[in-house]
Amino acid sequence: MLVVSFLLFQALGLPVLSRLLTPYSFAVFLIIIMIIFQPELREGLIRLGQRHFFYKGLKKEEIERILQEIIAAVSALSKKKIGALIAIKREMGLKDYIDSGIMLNAELSSELLQNIFHPSAPLHDGGVIIEGTKIIAASCLFPHSGSLVLEKTIGTRHRSGIGLSEHSDALLIIISEENGAISLAINGQLTGNLTPDDLLTILKGQLAKSE
Repeated sequence: MLVVSFLLFQALGLPVLSRLLTPYSFAVFLIIIMIIFQPELREGLIRLGQRHFFYKGLKKEEIERILQEIIAAVSALSKKKIGALIAIKREMGLKDYIDSGIMLNAELSSELLQNIFHPSAPLHDGGVIIEGTKIIAASCLFPHSGSLVLEKTIGTRHRSGIGLSEHSDALLIIISEENGAISLAINGQLTGNLTPDDLLTILKGQLAKSE
């Protein structure tokens, strides 16, 4: 807009306005814009740096299989009122969060997920990160949401799930240890009180978009 304005002022013979858009003034305007929009620019660069430009989504058969394993584990954990935090990676990288936990790189299965979150298991604290058909890491630390509109009754596990969904495009499944309620966080938005069938439907739609 500044460049177009400068050329337009010159074409119309408006010397005063043209001088306002000299290279020096133009640089000052750019600096002011960068200062004003610093948070947005920083967030955009973080997302740009994490995105996989050659990302390839999962095949339909793979999506079906991993969802069967995840839903089976979520259903079992919910019935037993065992808290859980599961991140399903999509396009954006989660390396920093993977590095904060314990590397597993194990084939995804319902039994393994249930064992990880069992209260007596050493890795039950923190979150699990699923990438493709594998559980990449467990006991990972996720950022807490800084949103001021969240209810005060929302616990640490839910805030961590919402927080990671704000910083990435991952799908965050949260199970409450108080009542076994199933929630899903996407792009900073939390949907609660889901049934396993509800969760399956939403996950299918979201992963189909990635594909």
